[in-house]
Amino acid sequence: MKSGAVVGIASAFLATGNNCALTQNEHDNTGFSFGVITDLHNADKKTAGTRHYRDSIEKLSGAVDYFKANNAAFLIELGDFIDKANKQTEYGYLAAIDKIFDSFRGPRHYVLGNHDVATFSKAEFIEAVGSDKTYYSFDLNGWHFVVLDANFKEDQTSYIAGNFDWTDSIIPDSELRWLENDLAGRPKDSPAILFSHQNLHNEDDPHGVKNAPEVRALLEKAGNVRAVLQGHMHTGGYAKINGIHYLTFRAAVEGPGLENNAFSLVKVSANGKIDVEGHGQQNSLVLA
Repeated sequence: MKSGAVVGIASAFLATGNNCALTQNEHDNTGFSFGVITDLHNADKKTAGTRHYRDSIEKLSGAVDYFKANNAAFLIELGDFIDKANKQTEYGYLAAIDKIFDSFRGPRHYVLGNHDVATFSKAEFIEAVGSDKTYYSFDLNGWHFVVLDANFKEDQTSYIAGNFDWTDSIIPDSELRWLENDLAGRPKDSPAILFSHQNLHNEDDPHGVKNAPEVRALLEKAGNVRAVLQGHMHTGGYAKINGIHYLTFRAAVEGPGLENNAFSLVKVSANGKIDVEGHGQQNSLVLA
């Protein structure tokens, strides 16, 4: 990931809730907050069922304004930033939504979702948003963060331009080896949070990573993973497995208007506590 703020869409592409009482001034000196939103599915097309694609711009704008006002250290979107169309149209969708995300001047991180590569290759998507890797890690104030890419088929080949079934999702062997080495290189007392689009708590669900048990065993062995924050399943959910929290955030695309927004300000503390301040349809909770 590039240092500093991630750049937005290239100019060439541009051409073509439930609120908790915690406030920023209550944060301790060693804690910090970051913003989370997922499954915006931005697209200029009619509502389909409960998915209100055209409301995603306004929803992200409201979330980013809140993150700015509350001094978030960084932002992360957990995948499905855009919805499917032809490639030229999708560049327009991506330019429009990333312009809002890009208005936050701190670091911004992108987790690849299956819809993000329904038409694009992975390389095309991450280049368009100014990133350079689909999985990587970074550190901040004693916390370790890992961005995962589960957009691989069971045969270990990568998703590319719709050549996949969205229910066929794994973390490939090469990424697992990288993840094991990455976590092993961190002190046991340095807490880690992982970000994934597909779900790591339930391999039997269509939204789940099929080799999730292998991934979970690796995380448990590392001994410093506090939580996995994920999207994909629009209704959201929570599980705690062998001491690790698995929190699935609600999709921002679901429901009309700002009253149906869904985003979170996540605060981490020196003692390893994670406070999730949910807004709109996203619940608040403490991962202790």
